[in-house]
Amino acid sequence: MRPRIIGILLILLVVLMAFFTLIFYWIVFMFPKLQRTLLDHHMNSMMHQLDLAISLVNMHYSNYLQGLEDEWSAKQKAMRHLKSLFYGPEGKDYFFVLDLDGVVLAHPYRVDLEGQRGFDSSNEIFANAVRTIVEGAKKGQKFVEYDWYLYGKEKVEKKFSAIRVFEPWGWIIGTGLYSETLMEQSKKIAREFQSMTIVFMVMYSAIVAFLLALLNRQYTERERLLTLHLQERERLKTILSSIPQPVVVLKNSQITFANQSFEQMFVREAESSPALKQKISQVVEETLNEVRKAKKSLVKSLEIALGQEKKWFDVYAVPLFSNEHNLETVLLFVETTRQVKLIDFWRFKAETDPLTGLTNRNALEELLKDPHVLGEKFCVIMLDVDGFKEINDSYGHSVGDEVLKEFARRLTKSARKDTILVRFGGDEMLVIVPNSDREIGLKIAQRLQEVLKKPLHLENLTLNLSASMGFAEFPTDGNDLRSLIDVADRRLYKAKSLGKGSLCVD
Repeated sequence: MRPRIIGILLILLVVLMAFFTLIFYWIVFMFPKLQRTLLDHHMNSMMHQLDLAISLVNMHYSNYLQGLEDEWSAKQKAMRHLKSLFYGPEGKDYFFVLDLDGVVLAHPYRVDLEGQRGFDSSNEIFANAVRTIVEGAKKGQKFVEYDWYLYGKEKVEKKFSAIRVFEPWGWIIGTGLYSETLMEQSKKIAREFQSMTIVFMVMYSAIVAFLLALLNRQYTERERLLTLHLQERERLKTILSSIPQPVVVLKNSQITFANQSFEQMFVREAESSPALKQKISQVVEETLNEVRKAKKSLVKSLEIALGQEKKWFDVYAVPLFSNEHNLETVLLFVETTRQVKLIDFWRFKAETDPLTGLTNRNALEELLKDPHVLGEKFCVIMLDVDGFKEINDSYGHSVGDEVLKEFARRLTKSARKDTILVRFGGDEMLVIVPNSDREIGLKIAQRLQEVLKKPLHLENLTLNLSASMGFAEFPTDGNDLRSLIDVADRRLYKAKSLGKGSLCVD
């Protein structure tokens, strides 16, 4: 009987050794990958914020190129906007601007340094930081590290910044996170993982030594060890549950573990939404298939409706392999909804005329690249305000602005919902009517003329308005949108020679 018991215990020993080796491998190789993905998320987040800043500056630069404002005003507005932008968990993180000569152009916390050249400063912190940023920018580096004042205080900390050169103005635009902020979460997770690794190594050694010393013990001792093992697995689940982002562990497409964040955000919503459940299952299956093929970590973007709200996530998939076989895959969901909405917001700002609220020529350029969305037939109407120069000369630009805004309001109110309204330049406005033939287009043009010629009543002034128009139809007058705009523009000038309120169609 004793040899049989010893044989059974030896088999149990081998099984337990293999099992704890697997757990050790899982902790050592998978947890660091999770830590790196969180660090990558911070870096990607900084790059997203920097993209927003560059888009904002480019918007002002475009206004300068279009003659909507002079270069000095465009630069000043761009710097004021950048200084007013803050983000981060506490809304303290910011943007700064230097030129390639090391002069600070904008800094929301250190206004006293604006206009100073860092290379000439006796302040070593200031001088070293400027030197590092400028040298990094000239070398084409995306990230730099240096010592800097913590949110304008006297305390100095390491700072990790993303930088980019805005070539037209020779600006270095940057934003960053202090080392304490950047590493706090990652270090916390790393410490927990290291502690658990040490605990499991100690437990592994203790259990092996214990089993070798007590091979003659009977079944009750084995029960105690199995109970201990289950307790340790629960401790491991507790650590994963403490991660704030949704995390799920899958094996053969089946969920083996999901933390509380995943349960609250996805599972409970899916119980009342079959469409959401199908969407999550589809994303999980597609991600697992891609991981199996690539045999490496990957990131996927996910757009999903949770309740009445649409949200966006970056899904980090971390596979765990053994002998080229995928054992388990960890999916970490990092929400990017705020970044996506900010990008959409600033894209809208960049494509909208600030005076009239109509689409500007930036958006028109995108439409020129893909005119097929306008349908097999569409019409183009180019119009301008009759006597606009005289209005400006007689009553001032403020009255002229009110006329343009009133024209834009009337066009917006009277045009079809699918009509595209563009401020083309000065007092010229472009009306693009999708899915319309010549007859429909002319009716719309005539209706707009009636609407636009109504008098405009200001405080102590009444203006009799009218608009001259040039009309073109696709495909009769041109084979693409650009050629139709040119035809409509020529016909507009012909209409102006015919008298106020004229419509030229050929």
